[in-house]
Amino acid sequence: MEFLKRISSILLVLLLSFSIPVSAAPNGQSGQAFDNKIVKRIKEDNIYEHVSYLSEVIGSRPAGSDAELETVDYLVEQFESYGYTDVNVYDFTFVSRGNTITSYNVEAVKKPMKNHDTGQQIIVGAHHDSVPAGPGANDDASGTGALLELARVFANTPTDTTIKFIAFGAEENGLLGSRKYAEEMSADEVERTVAMFQLDMVGSADAGDLVMFTADGKKNTVTDLGAAAGSRVSELVPYSELGRSDHVPFHNLGIPAALFIHTPLEPWYHTKDDVIEHVSKEKLKDVANIVGAAVFQIARKDTPALERSRVAPVPVDYYYEEPNL
Repeated sequence: MEFLKRISSILLVLLLSFSIPVSAAPNGQSGQAFDNKIVKRIKEDNIYEHVSYLSEVIGSRPAGSDAELETVDYLVEQFESYGYTDVNVYDFTFVSRGNTITSYNVEAVKKPMKNHDTGQQIIVGAHHDSVPAGPGANDDASGTGALLELARVFANTPTDTTIKFIAFGAEENGLLGSRKYAEEMSADEVERTVAMFQLDMVGSADAGDLVMFTADGKKNTVTDLGAAAGSRVSELVPYSELGRSDHVPFHNLGIPAALFIHTPLEPWYHTKDDVIEHVSKEKLKDVANIVGAAVFQIARKDTPALERSRVAPVPVDYYYEEPNL
């Protein structure tokens, strides 16, 4: 028995030596090669250019508008330019003020390596629509731009887990795109989905600090991974409780999900002044680094499949912060 205890202790030491380090690396740079495979390839200028195109060239993108169709074409073009062959556009309809409106979800699927498939999948989401009142540079061209850049980086990255990059429509109409997508997931898809990361309003220079919001105010796989990734590539990220974005329908299915957003919100929220001049490249890059590193921790081929709602290796000690919007 004593021999077995000693062996167990040795195995535990080895496991911890392989685990995620909990302290932040200097100058926001990862001290781990596996993080560098992602964060060093994320280009803040690429994200900013997407934000510029969506908010300045296309402009306001309410669901059902010609601008939304232009946005869908842009998303498909970008995904395909990265080499994705499984790009899907799903239309759905809803009634608003007596009018039937068609909106769209756009999905690009990153398939796992042959012979290295855990059977699990991750969803990374953002919403591509905006309110009619403004160009929606931060809400949510910022999240959509980060989504596109992460899709580019992961396109040629070896992974053992399916990653679905999804730009949802009609979020501003009541999370309708994500609700429709979640409704149409099969029981098998739900069971295989181990994490949902939602990027919403991730670039405002005038907003507060990054917070991870869950629908029930409890930690889950996504917040554990996000906090650990933040400690490695940026700084520790707290968690809090909030609905109001596209993580909610997935939470309702029992999928670990969290919203990444800066709070308190900027004063230009949902106004004509939500323009690119108020968007910070540094914040865009920081959030993309954190989410990219967190996703890669699950998806890289040298880590085991996750148990539902549990994280291995040991998560960092992070804290709850009262909602402050």
